[in-house]
Amino acid sequence: MKKGTVVTIEVIAVVGLAFGLLAIGSRRTMLKAQAQSPSNQNSSVQQEVQFDQKQKIAVSGSFLSVAEKDRINRFARQLENLRRLLKIPGMSVGIVKDQQLIWAEGFGFSDKEKGVAATADTPYEIASITKTFGATLLMQLVEQGKVSLDDPNSKFSSNYKDDRVNVRHVLTHTSEGTPGDRYEYNGNLFDNLTDVVMKASGKRYRVLLSQNILEKLGTSGTSPGNDLDDNPANMSEMLGVHTARDYLGVLKRLAKPYKLYGAEEILLTYDSNHGIGTANGMVSTVTDLARWDIAIDRNLFLKKETQEQMWTSAMSNSGQTLPYGLGWFVQPYQGLKLVWHYGNLPDLYSALLLKIPGKRITLILLANSDALSSPFTLGKGDVVRSAFACLFMRLFVFEDVYEATLPEPNWMLSEKSLAAEIARLEKQGKGYKYDCEVAAQSAMRGWLDERRATARKQVKLDLKVYDAYVGEYQLDSDTIWTIVNERGKLIRQGKAYKMELFPESETEFFSKFPERQYIFVKDSNGRVIYLKVRQGDEERVAKKIK
Repeated sequence: MKKGTVVTIEVIAVVGLAFGLLAIGSRRTMLKAQAQSPSNQNSSVQQEVQFDQKQKIAVSGSFLSVAEKDRINRFARQLENLRRLLKIPGMSVGIVKDQQLIWAEGFGFSDKEKGVAATADTPYEIASITKTFGATLLMQLVEQGKVSLDDPNSKFSSNYKDDRVNVRHVLTHTSEGTPGDRYEYNGNLFDNLTDVVMKASGKRYRVLLSQNILEKLGTSGTSPGNDLDDNPANMSEMLGVHTARDYLGVLKRLAKPYKLYGAEEILLTYDSNHGIGTANGMVSTVTDLARWDIAIDRNLFLKKETQEQMWTSAMSNSGQTLPYGLGWFVQPYQGLKLVWHYGNLPDLYSALLLKIPGKRITLILLANSDALSSPFTLGKGDVVRSAFACLFMRLFVFEDVYEATLPEPNWMLSEKSLAAEIARLEKQGKGYKYDCEVAAQSAMRGWLDERRATARKQVKLDLKVYDAYVGEYQLDSDTIWTIVNERGKLIRQGKAYKMELFPESETEFFSKFPERQYIFVKDSNGRVIYLKVRQGDEERVAKKIK
């Protein structure tokens, strides 16, 4: 499809619904109508959408039945319950049904400190959902005959010294150990496909992503990386002045990232600027990802048979069915085929895109903490562990299958009490089993318990103690850390951020993000001579020089 192609695409939003049942804290974003004439604004319409960056998804008309409105209200309320349970500051959600965006909304805050509400148009880093874009670019090259999935990766990447690992192995996460023997999710290795795409296409990866996908989709809240403002002039030359400017505008609206520390504390964190590749790096919104989802289903970027190939589970050398296809997770569940991907940047952002092709419905979720993903270890290939996926499937799939309203379990109950409640709910569910919810609740409880257990305990010190630690510490030839006493707080200063150090003894301190331990070491005269910094199994030493 050439740039500027006009594509007929039917996209509908909910207008004027009675959202009185929504929990406090949610923020509804009604997408602005861009109908071709005023008369279209009160009905469901099929419109010509020009895929360029100025065009938003066109929406108009109230079309849902009373039952469907009730289902969306219940979904929103239960989604808000999960957000509050997992202490997610901000979250955005969209549902695509029959290639129509039927509902999109924001919950909580994209910037908690400034009180900026999350909306359907809030940009987030989408982490590994980037892989679905990277895999599409790769498969375009396969269709063009420029790449074969059986090509050795060494043909394209210097990271491979022999021909044992081929493109298919990396694309299906089966390249570790004996290639093809087993699945092991590894985003770092997947990023080696960036070299494949660039060498086969002869283009910079960021340029190819922009030209082949983003510009044709007409995205308004997506950026190929979070680092474009590192060198705006270079990006303008690479991508074009207007395109680069639009991407930079997206980054200015990027949701702030957070983490849950301990049981209740929600900390503002920060992400370093990084590039873009096949594995990670994109910024997007639920409305732009709805465009992406619809375009996929309309086979606008790949042939139908190629897309089906991507959505077919890989097989190991021994013939075992694996949980990953070509750039997508593929999973059977209760007679359904689930096609999905998750994203997880620990302590920063998380995402979930779940497609159920047989029901022609898709869930898109983005959040500014890692709690959409981290509790559920989704890299193992089982989306049914996700409480968000369980909720979506229970309401939008299985209520129709069982012809019954399937109530939400009380996620706050203990394991024993939950079992009793599940038994009661299953009697009302006409055969529906809450196994998914039980597994998800166990995962959430374990994650929240781990957060509480690993939080370090702060002690009170005489603030005069801090004076001995103030100064400069040389970590290596290029790195000097400055420690200051800032109004009774011990602060490690950085170029772009400040990090508070909390005391747990007179000489031992800790930071909450990133989680590190700082140990001040003194000589026999009581003078501080160096600082030891521990993070996990790694220990570094910085000498005090001033």
